[in-house]
Formats: sequence, C-alpha cells, structure tokens
Amino acid sequence: MKRVAFLSFDWDYKIVSDYYLGLQDHLKDCEGVQAVIFNAFGRYYVSHQPQESTFEIFSLFDPEDYDGVIIQGNRSWPPEVRQELVDKVTALGKPVVSINYDLQGAHSVGTNNYQEEYELVYRVLRDRGCKKPAFVNGLKTSVEAQDRARAYRDACSRLGIADARFYQANWQLEAGMVTAKKMLRKPNDLPDIVFCCNDDLAVGVQETLQDAGIRVPADIMITGFDNRVISQRTSPRITTVDRDYRTIAATALDMLLQLMAGKDLPSPAYSPAKYIFAESCGYPAKANTEQVNARNASDTELERFFEVLGDFQSVVLGSESLYTILENCEMFARKIECPNVYLTLDDTYLHQGNPGGANTYGPVCHLMARKGRTAIMRCNDDHVYESYPTERILPPEDSGDAAVYMVNPLRYNDACIGTVVTEGVPKCMRYGFNAFFLTVLSSAIVAARKTELLQSAME
Repeated sequence: MKRVAFLSFDWDYKIVSDYYLGLQDHLKDCEGVQAVIFNAFGRYYVSHQPQESTFEIFSLFDPEDYDGVIIQGNRSWPPEVRQELVDKVTALGKPVVSINYDLQGAHSVGTNNYQEEYELVYRVLRDRGCKKPAFVNGLKTSVEAQDRARAYRDACSRLGIADARFYQANWQLEAGMVTAKKMLRKPNDLPDIVFCCNDDLAVGVQETLQDAGIRVPADIMITGFDNRVISQRTSPRITTVDRDYRTIAATALDMLLQLMAGKDLPSPAYSPAKYIFAESCGYPAKANTEQVNARNASDTELERFFEVLGDFQSVVLGSESLYTILENCEMFARKIECPNVYLTLDDTYLHQGNPGGANTYGPVCHLMARKGRTAIMRCNDDHVYESYPTERILPPEDSGDAAVYMVNPLRYNDACIGTVVTEGVPKCMRYGFNAFFLTVLSSAIVAARKTELLQSAME
C-alpha cells in the first residue's frame, strides 16, 4: 500500500474540512493508497507568530514512513518551517505537493489567484460600467493577496480606468468594517464598486455601508473571493469566486500519485474556479437548489454539533478525575460517527511534575481511551490500555489499513498533552467542530491533572 501524508495548518476550518473531504472522497477511486492527515489547528495571526508547540504535531510525521507528502497551510505557518519539511522529504527522493503556495522543490497546486480575480474584475466592470472602483486588499505579506491586487490593477488599466482606488487591510471582517468607515469619511466621493480580496472583507464592507444608509447594489456594488458560507448568507448575496477546495485536494493527490510513479509534471497546476455573479453587483438572483441543500445540511450538522457538544461539556468538565473523563470520552465516541477513535496521552505530560512544561511530544504515549477495533482490550487501574512509541500513531494491534486516518493534537497553551486519532473525517469533526471538542477535552484533562497533583502533594 502506498502511503501519503497530508500536513495541514490553516485558520479557516470550513476550507480545511473541504480539503479533507475532497481527499477522502477521491481516495475511494485510488486503490492501494492510504492518507494520514496531520491536522495542526491554525489561527489567524496578524502581529505575531504562533507558539512553536503549535507545530509539534508535525514532529510525529516521519518522512521515512510515507511515499509522498501534501502540504497545505496559510502564511501563519512560516514558509521557512514548511520549507524545512519539504527539504527533509525531497532529500529522501520523495515528491511533495504544496497547495496554494510555492515552495522550492515542491510541485504546486491551487487556484490561479491572478487569473480568477482579473476575470472577475474585468467582467463586472465591463458589465456594470463602473468608473470609480476600489480594492480592499488582504494581508500584505500574502502571495494570494498580492496576486489579486495586481489583477485588479491590470484589469482596471485594460479598461482605461485611471481612478482605481486601493485600500490595504488584512483578511478579517473587522478590517472590512474599518475600511468602509474610511470610505464614508468622504460621502461625496464614494466608489461605485468595491472589490474585496476575500469574502470576510466583503461582508464587513457591505454591512458597514448598509448601516450608513448606502444601498447595495444601487449605490455601491460589492465583490468578494472564496465563496464562503458568510458570503452566501448576506442580503444581497455577494458576488464572489468559488475555489472548489475539494477538487483542489483531489488534484493535489492525483499530481502526487503521478510524481510517485516517476512522471515529470509541470508546476504549478491550477484547479478550475467558478464565478458567482450575484445580487451584490446587480445580477439577477438565481434559484440554486444545490446551494440551498448544502446550507440546510450545514444547519443540520450545526444543530447536531451543539447538541452533542452541550452534553459532552457538561459530563467531561464535570468529571472528578482523569479516569472518569476517559470513561466519558468512550461513552461519547460513538456520537462522532467514526468507526475507530484513539485517545493517547503523552508520557512526559502525565508523569513530570510540571505538566504545563511538556511542550514537545515524548518518545512514549499511552492509549487511554478508544472506540472500535481495540474494544476487546481492557484498561488497567489508570485507564491505560497499552503503551507504545509515540511515532507509531496507532496502537500495535490496529491493522492500520483504513484509507484515511486523521491525527489531531491535544494541546493546552504550550503543553502537548497527547493526540486524538480518528479513522476518516467524522461528521461531527467537520467545519472545525473538532477544535471545540478537543479544547473542552484538553481543559478537562488539565483540570484533572492539577487536582491529582494537588492531592498527591497533600498526602
């Protein structure tokens, strides 16, 4: 069986889950291929970089164990750190595919940000006859933002528009709100259309303008980029670009498998995007049954998530001991709709006097809770089923023959507590739901450990 590692770090969990689901769905057509996802939960960092322990989950990735690697992440994952991973893999003669970002020695797959933004700007300006456009840029250091900003300027230049305004922001909705307020300081000189570098900015701009009495699209038109759920729920619906993240992941896997087979491929490869010309730019509303069904499905999953999370919080956070927490984890494991789940705790975290200082994974982990194949096993008085080298990821008794495994970190501040490994991408772990469950679980474990240490000190 050929093994592929998917290393992921991103702040937009909906986008991330689309990558995972695209990978998982495509693997159904790839016989004899297994993917292991190492999921480091990203955050959006503007003024500082994440703690080093944020990336410790990648220390469990051994390039010797895989035939190829896919890397997906945003600018919060320092390029030099990603490049180190690429260098380690390519030094072994194994291929690497990078999603959306160019890395030396890696093949690149993703969206042609320049081409898609250029086409969007050109077509909307041509169709609507706007003469006073403005562009709200994303994070200045982002290559994606730089490409989209250049596309905006080039499209305006082609149409002979001299008054092409430009505002520097970041990726967040709040930055869109701040930028719109800047525009409103000159009420007699407002743009007639605002091209935003992503949907969050577009929503921030649109809602702020509407609050000030500006009509969209009658007074000012708005566009975004990414076709995130946030852009679909606005009124009017925002014109945007659908990047189709699931297809990007499938394209990345196809490219990697071809490279693993020794084929010489061009780089970068682009996955097709789709333009959503919507009401925010005066286009007629379209009945989109597929979109409505997807929205209803996500609403249903949200309802189930809050139901399960509410029960999980009350039981786990109310547990009196680590043993009870682990028992409750096993009780709730069936609700995440996953065939096999493994919860391990790091030996260093469990047995050193200052567990908060365990900012790296030690050589040994303990299987503390499980659901699935290891059900015939019995735990000891500390709720330990067995101990094994951390690098194994799965317990020795597991055959490890599933198409997809997902390795999630259990962390608390700087402390590496352990991991939660699932077979496949469970429904209750989509859209970033797993981040909430793991945060609740790690908080409960830390509280229980502090109580145990306090009791031990008093004895």
